[in-house]
Amino acid sequence: MRPHSIPAALVFALALPCTAAAELYTLRQCADYAADNNPEIRETALGEKNYLGGAAEARAARRPKASFLTYAAPAYKVTGDAGHYNNDYGTWGPYYHAKLEVRMPLWTWGKIDGYIAAAESGARAAAAETALKRAEVVYDVKKYYNSLLLARRLKRTVDDVIDTLAEAVKKAEELYQAGEGEVKKGDLEMLKIYMAEAQKSRRVAAKGIILARLALMQKMGMEDSPDFDIADTKLAPEEVTLQSVDYYTAKAFENRPEWRMLKNGLEARRQLLRAEKADRYPLIFLAGEAAYNHASVRDDQHNPWLYDPYNGSSGGIAVGAKFDFAPAALSARIASKQADLDKLKEKEKFARSGITLQVRNAWETATAARADIDSARDGLDAAQRWVTAAGLVYAFGTAGAEDALKGLAARVKAEKDYYQAIFDYNMALADLIRMCGIETSTEERD
Repeated sequence: MRPHSIPAALVFALALPCTAAAELYTLRQCADYAADNNPEIRETALGEKNYLGGAAEARAARRPKASFLTYAAPAYKVTGDAGHYNNDYGTWGPYYHAKLEVRMPLWTWGKIDGYIAAAESGARAAAAETALKRAEVVYDVKKYYNSLLLARRLKRTVDDVIDTLAEAVKKAEELYQAGEGEVKKGDLEMLKIYMAEAQKSRRVAAKGIILARLALMQKMGMEDSPDFDIADTKLAPEEVTLQSVDYYTAKAFENRPEWRMLKNGLEARRQLLRAEKADRYPLIFLAGEAAYNHASVRDDQHNPWLYDPYNGSSGGIAVGAKFDFAPAALSARIASKQADLDKLKEKEKFARSGITLQVRNAWETATAARADIDSARDGLDAAQRWVTAAGLVYAFGTAGAEDALKGLAARVKAEKDYYQAIFDYNMALADLIRMCGIETSTEERD
């Protein structure tokens, strides 16, 4: 008898893992996700739409505007003409009125153009504000991503220390109970004290892992998910060759969102001032009108010299000019707009020197942080040699625990300092990149 064959679908189902695989995100993917989903960025982006709506409204001012009015009312009967007429209050009928008016500006002395240009500059400034918020969020994403890597690395360090201490305590207790070697009661208790501190440090590190992961997801705009995790497993310094400070300063004035916000804000103020000054001149416009009136209880007066608002139709088109005379109020508005413009000009001067100082400070910090990694690496190597020389686990039969524990503590501190130096360098580099108005070191190299 031939055995039954296993259906292909069942084989495929059996091959699937029992639990869903974790969704691994690289730092770049975390930043991209945050750019699309972070609520702060999305809220700030709405500001640009407001300005674009204002620009569309200003453009609409060039197009004809129409108004239509109609109504119906009761009217008593009137017969006759201008010379002889008769009012009949006992007879009533409907009276209809309809009027269409159309107006279109022909020449505004640059007022409409000024409002359009001001709104467009405001939209560009709002877009730069969104870019600024995005840069802040991306920086925070980098911070929490590297914090998660740092917390996990420090927990592994503490786990290694706990394993080492556990083995040391076990061997020390055996030697102490057997009365062999030079293990004293004080040495054994000292080991247990270090073990308690190490266990406390492990709990702190575990808490740091949880908080850093949750903070990263929150900044990304992602709901808490047990399947989320980061792709990197090792905290390493980002491989970037630092350029000169002048290079980064030039980059900042090319790309910095704050600088673009300021320049576009200046242009918007100039255009608003231009629009305000246009009120010194008359508005030239084209206008048209069409009206219709009808009352069945009123005799239609066909004589064009007689005024008859109850029957007939009329219309026409004309070119006109509108003058608004309020020189004191206009001068005050112009002075206010000029003050706003002058204020931004002064801010531009301050911002130029401020951006230069910020970039230099970030560059100096990144340069020093890179050198600190090398120093921390040397310290870690020295601490490792100390631990090896002390022989924590295997030397208890011939020597005390104090020197070995000091070496172990020195190694833990050196290892913490080394990875903290890497974290500080990565964040200093992220700050330098942010000061230049770009988001990644890849952009900077491109």
